[in-house]
Amino acid sequence: MLANELEPPAAVPAAQLREPGAETLPTAQLREPGAETLPTARLLERGTELETVGDVFARASGGAGGLVVIDGPAGVGKTALLEAARAEAAAAGLLTLQARAAELERAFAFGVVRQLFDDAIRDSPIEPQALFTGPARRAAALFDVELDSAPPAPPEDPFAARHALYWLTARLASREPLALLVDDGHWADAASLGYLTHLAHRLQGIPAALVVATRTEEPLPALEPLRRQAGQRATLLHVSPLGEEAAAIMVRSCAPGADDAVCRACHSATGGNPFLLLELARSALRDDVAADPARVAEQSPERVTSEIAARLARLPEPAARLARAAAVLGGGVSLPQAAALADVPHDDAAPAADTLVAAGVLGGAHPLEFQHPLIRAAVYAGLGPATRSEEHARAARLLAEEGASPERVAAQLLRCQPGGDRWAYDGLVAAARLASARGAAEAAVTYLRRALEEPAPPELRPEVLLELGAAESTASDPDAAIAHLREALVGDVDVDLRFRATMLLAGLLGHSWRVAEAADLLEEQLEALADRPDLRATAEVALTNVARLDPTTRPRAASVIARLRRRVENGDESDTGVLGTVAAEMAMAGEPAELTAQVAERALVGFDAAGRAAPDWSSWNAIRALVHSGRYDTALPILDRALELADERGAVLDVGAVYTFRGELHLHTGELAKAEADARALHELSRAFGWPSGAGFAVAWLLEVLVERGETAEAESLLEEAGFTGPAAAFPTGYTTMHALFARGRLRLAQGRLEEAAEDLRESGRRATGIEHVNPSVVAWRSHLAYALLELGEADEARRLADAELELACAFGAPRAVGAALRGAAHVAGGQSGLKLLREAAEALGPSPATLERARVHADLGAALRRAGSSRKARDPLRLAVDLAHRCGARALEEHALEELRAAGARPRRLVTTGAGALTPSESRIAELAAAGNLNREIAEALFVTTHTVEYHLRNAYRKLGIASRRQLTQALGS
Repeated sequence: MLANELEPPAAVPAAQLREPGAETLPTAQLREPGAETLPTARLLERGTELETVGDVFARASGGAGGLVVIDGPAGVGKTALLEAARAEAAAAGLLTLQARAAELERAFAFGVVRQLFDDAIRDSPIEPQALFTGPARRAAALFDVELDSAPPAPPEDPFAARHALYWLTARLASREPLALLVDDGHWADAASLGYLTHLAHRLQGIPAALVVATRTEEPLPALEPLRRQAGQRATLLHVSPLGEEAAAIMVRSCAPGADDAVCRACHSATGGNPFLLLELARSALRDDVAADPARVAEQSPERVTSEIAARLARLPEPAARLARAAAVLGGGVSLPQAAALADVPHDDAAPAADTLVAAGVLGGAHPLEFQHPLIRAAVYAGLGPATRSEEHARAARLLAEEGASPERVAAQLLRCQPGGDRWAYDGLVAAARLASARGAAEAAVTYLRRALEEPAPPELRPEVLLELGAAESTASDPDAAIAHLREALVGDVDVDLRFRATMLLAGLLGHSWRVAEAADLLEEQLEALADRPDLRATAEVALTNVARLDPTTRPRAASVIARLRRRVENGDESDTGVLGTVAAEMAMAGEPAELTAQVAERALVGFDAAGRAAPDWSSWNAIRALVHSGRYDTALPILDRALELADERGAVLDVGAVYTFRGELHLHTGELAKAEADARALHELSRAFGWPSGAGFAVAWLLEVLVERGETAEAESLLEEAGFTGPAAAFPTGYTTMHALFARGRLRLAQGRLEEAAEDLRESGRRATGIEHVNPSVVAWRSHLAYALLELGEADEARRLADAELELACAFGAPRAVGAALRGAAHVAGGQSGLKLLREAAEALGPSPATLERARVHADLGAALRRAGSSRKARDPLRLAVDLAHRCGARALEEHALEELRAAGARPRRLVTTGAGALTPSESRIAELAAAGNLNREIAEALFVTTHTVEYHLRNAYRKLGIASRRQLTQALGS
């Protein structure tokens, strides 16, 4: 919807849309450590695959990124294909970044990412301060790059690190097109896979090609999004085994004397798998004679790989021990380390490594790399389970003594049997804390679960359970987190730890819609916090907020809410969480807007949007209370500043929160261009990072904008795309659904589908009142339902609903809510009574910043005057309505007011169809940022969209403005 792939029109050279002054980085060809050139025969029958990869590289060179996933069984030649792809990338002039995942390193936090970027960052002529700028600066800590005033990505935000890494990739690609090659992606750590998947969804915006090789037989859940992406919008290459002719060439590369019958037998035995063909040629045909085809045919893939153990037994003992040590330590290990673990003397280590290379076991000796992962697996399988565990324990100690990173030590400990070793426990916890600090929650979960098995010392177990629950929460495993946090609360637990576990657990239960359980938990723990009033107040706030989510639990918070209210009314409450929660309660109940705003303002003293804990969400609620109270001038600067702070921290969810509440504010003031821009940014952010609450608000706000603009077809498409279809009662449970149902009800009204509109609006009201959201400033479902019911002939109920909304709105006192309620009551009353109510509405709104509601009231007032026979008097309010609606971008209302104006005998101007007035909200916002001197990349960073999105909207803006470059933007927008 935002990123259609279009070429620039002829009048606008594509170069004018790119960043000026981009520097060029030297092309780097990064090899796998120790990898040697594989036999040319391994690339037989791979012409189509290489051509496909070459096309993607060519497109990347031209500025259009792409994804290729190379999928196939083990040994089919994916690595050889990647090696050839690397040469293709270099020939195409791409900066080539390469990584190879390893089975033993699955838990390394961002291990594949660090492999990809380490050399490029180290060898770059660009200073780190210039390379890590904007959102990318939060990625510096992942590579141990120290910058002035550059905090790491917030670890509690699961999306922040991958967002920072995306912008690092984009920055590198803006200087020189990239090829990112990842081998054995099925073994990549979860944090790196999250980044790769995020990048794959946004490659259209940067000149980079991503190629990932994976094993078909590895059902890794974290890899499935990447495979699906390749199958849907990229290229998925299934690498097939070789045919008989190619198999014969491979066999004869090792056994030149093999005849056709033997070659056919080899092909049959291996299924044409290149690795197995070579191993069979090395083993069954090792004497380089014409073997018996019948004997060859008896071979199987399992027997071929088991032959490796026999081959190892024929080698000198130091070589065999060295191979086993290398298998235990994993890929990329140094020769001295493997020799130390294998107890091979220094003088014997190099000859032993050379022997293994000559035997085809190792592909390189510096560092030690197996010729193929299947060979390593075969060597490793030759060790018994007890021996493997003992060797991994020895390897962990060896690496720790040599000063290896906590993660390398922990990788060995993960393969040991638990032994009640405090040293092992400490090492695993240290690795977990390092992973958490880097935002790699999945790795932290792996380490902490194993630490508990060691087991944890009894006095430390609750703390570790809390850390594990927090990591599982961030890693999107709420069920496991809930179980571990419940366990952490059992027994005599330190009060601060109890509080932290309670707050996290309550939040998880609420987000999992286990609201009753969350309320039970908080009620149970309130007594345990009795001696800590500061902690108890926060827990009471949490109970209030979580009980609000479900009508059945809402009454359980009544006494707590009353207690909090009394504390605030006494005037001495300073807890911002309490103040924010009470402000939200007052706004929901429709208490006087003046008093509500006063409490909200007290809650926001010192607000810095620094996190997502309960007090901070209460502060967001306080901002929303200001919005509903009509204090737009107070709320907007706070939201703008919050966006700056969230952007500085790289906190994606906090950015989404600002877009949520600021988008709603812009709807209230009628600034539809800004509301749409925030809603679309929220929509794109929510889809990119998988944030359902944000997606719900984005759909609701965007639907309202589209209805106001009369774009009902696009609104219908949005509903389909977002899955907001079907009966109203079947809508998923959740806070955002009452807003989505209200917006869909408004759409159905605009479409004339009155019965469906009534169903949606009634269900929206049922859900709102069920949690005591009675204030029409939050959801004005009553007046809109009254419009539908009146058309359906149910005048009595329509009148009752309109009167109820008017009474609630007047009690609240916010001008926008009062004006809207008076307008609704006027519509139901009709005649002179309705005309009187409309005049009251216009007076109530006065010069209110709720511009769109003013436009609606004056349009209805002018229409009512015309119908009453006062056409001349009707023209002034109608002209004002046209002007206000045009300023808001409310085209549907503007067209309606123009029709009424013509019917009243006036000759109004035509609608603007060219120039600045014809720009869409997104085009206008991006054009304004470009005119202010921002580069495309800077605009994309500010709006949390891709550079492709920015370029697309700029092209459209240039066409509508009739200009050819950004240098002309200021004048064109001004005119």
